[in-house]
Amino acid sequence: MDSRTSKDSAQTRPRIAVIIAAAGKSLRFDHRTPKAWTELAGLTLVERAWRSFSPESFREHQQAFLPEWIGIAVAETHIAEARRLALSSSVPLHVVQGGDTRTESVHRALREVPDDIDLVAVHDAARPFWPVYLWDELINQAASSGGAILAIPVHDTVKRDLKPGIETVDRSDLWAAQTPQVFRATVLREAYAHAKREGIDATDDADLVSRTGGTIKMVSSTARNFKITTMADWEHAQALAGPETAAIRCGHGYDVHQLGSDGPLMIGGFKLAETGGLIGHSDGDVLLHAICDALLGAAAQGDIGHHFPPTDPKYKGCDSRELVRATVEILRQADFTPSQVDATVAAEAPRLAPHIAAMRALIAADLGIGIDAVSVKATTTEGLGFVGRREGIAAYAVALIRKRPRSQR
Repeated sequence: MDSRTSKDSAQTRPRIAVIIAAAGKSLRFDHRTPKAWTELAGLTLVERAWRSFSPESFREHQQAFLPEWIGIAVAETHIAEARRLALSSSVPLHVVQGGDTRTESVHRALREVPDDIDLVAVHDAARPFWPVYLWDELINQAASSGGAILAIPVHDTVKRDLKPGIETVDRSDLWAAQTPQVFRATVLREAYAHAKREGIDATDDADLVSRTGGTIKMVSSTARNFKITTMADWEHAQALAGPETAAIRCGHGYDVHQLGSDGPLMIGGFKLAETGGLIGHSDGDVLLHAICDALLGAAAQGDIGHHFPPTDPKYKGCDSRELVRATVEILRQADFTPSQVDATVAAEAPRLAPHIAAMRALIAADLGIGIDAVSVKATTTEGLGFVGRREGIAAYAVALIRKRPRSQR
């Protein structure tokens, strides 16, 4: 059963917070900029981490559980930069000044997590390729057992330096821990309180939870979820990020419809008037049609007339929001997903400004992206042309799309 569509399951779904550790000193990272704030294919590791926990990321990877609070622990020198990032977040993003150690940084952020949160995920910003498609499994395992971590079996032969001599270590039950690591909030708070009392410092949260008797499940992960520690790791990350992030495409769409229909006036999926609508085979929503054309053009998948021809009775009078959702599916089949839309409506009347927020919300919902990635503007033609004579309405749209992650193709 899909918990996103079930009212009952939605009521029992755990409330989730995420802590991103990004305050490290990067002592082994030989770069002029601290590791967390170095750009990888155009995005800093901090921004990549934040985006990976956004609703858009989880929808893209078909994950049901969404966090409602995200905290980022950063060094004092980057607090202002992190706060600027928070302004564009679709999920409340809280900036916390980190401490001298990872344990102290996470503990400071944990103190800011709301009391009514059920599960807390902790993630290192230095892991830019974590498998988002395993998120729901992590959440389910943590909810049932108290804790769950991503990990991979150790395949290399492991040696212990005895000075003098060496010893081979049995690797049959050895796993390399990764992040995110997810725990019941009560369990994690108890572990950090114990660490504070005893002066314990640890390299991961599972260690602290184990010390207080917590149960932890391991979710088998992937070697792509490595932590960037050295410049060699950074070079490997650049090789992985380049091909994926380069697959960004842009498309342009334009549509125009004549006024004079007996039906409602629909623009951006929003009903502006009960009569006096736009003439078209569908409901004539000129804005949504332009957006569809922009998306299809970006993916080189033809145009709206090719996929939804005016000769097909199936689309007679249809809601154009259905066409938008169908366009998203066409993109998915071509291994693309919407990323951003910027559109302009040219109309002398009615006044659109009071309704633009509602239009943006509808478009964002149908595209599966955040409302902060949808721009809708309105203008007139100063009385010139068919728009100026109030004979019709025109719309222009530009859309960005990106390749879906390899794991989802």
